[in-house]
Amino acid sequence: MERYEVTINRIAQGEIPIEEGIEWFKALPEEEQHKALRGMNLCIHQSHPREPEIEEGIKLSGLKETYTPCVIMRKNTFNSARAKVLALPSHEWLKAFRLWLAIFTIADSRRRSTDCQAGCDHWWHNLEML
Repeated sequence: MERYEVTINRIAQGEIPIEEGIEWFKALPEEEQHKALRGMNLCIHQSHPREPEIEEGIKLSGLKETYTPCVIMRKNTFNSARAKVLALPSHEWLKAFRLWLAIFTIADSRRRSTDCQAGCDHWWHNLEML
């Protein structure tokens, strides 16, 4: 597990306030931001967001619906959208991070309350064990 994924999960689960998480991402050097986005890509993939959760995430992110990452997530299949967002230029990465964090927070919360309600062995749902 990468430290980025641990931090991202701590943000999504409310252990780190979202605005503090955004500041953490912004403070990373550019190369590290891209590594964090790749970690976020893994997290969001594992949360299996549903189409309504993507829409809700766009609203929750506070981004304009016309921003490139939002349009990409809406107009493409989930796997294709993830690849396209990762390929965006660095000036789009903060928007992508905000969007994916919102979507991940929603989808992972659903999974923790349904699929993993009775307990699970996902390390990211058991952060207190780290």
